[in-house]
Amino acid sequence: MIGHIFPFYRFSVFVWIVLFFGTCTNYSTTSSVQAPPTLISITNNGNSNFTIKVRAQNPELIFQGYRLYEAPSEALAQNPNDLNQGAQCLLAQTAIVQPIEYTFEVDPSSNANTAGVSCRIFATLTPGNHISFRTLGLAVDLANSTSSYRVSPPSNTLIVP
Repeated sequence: MIGHIFPFYRFSVFVWIVLFFGTCTNYSTTSSVQAPPTLISITNNGNSNFTIKVRAQNPELIFQGYRLYEAPSEALAQNPNDLNQGAQCLLAQTAIVQPIEYTFEVDPSSNANTAGVSCRIFATLTPGNHISFRTLGLAVDLANSTSSYRVSPPSNTLIVP
């Protein structure tokens, strides 16, 4: 209807869109890197159940959660051969996460979270091994319409008691 009243209306909208998107230079083709968390403590609760305290700040909208890595040495826990391996905890329901202390429960059973636990990671930890966390961020490739997780640099490590 407006196109009949104002014959150049459609053309002007098209020109505005081309000018706006054609002159926009504030974009990036590089992925955002999430900040790694800081591991505070790990406690053995018995029956292969562990509680891990973590401090983190991930105020980005692409934040998704955390991935736990375990290995016999500090170097292997921080730099595994495959970053896709490890047990993860997705916290996607909290789109923006401000500085906070998380409590994770690591337990191979499918029990519900204990009160006060931010997330349960279904894994078995071996005493004497080292653990490390990495932050997961969402990486979307618009060229082929795929998405994956991009991991942060590693956290510090703790030895499983």
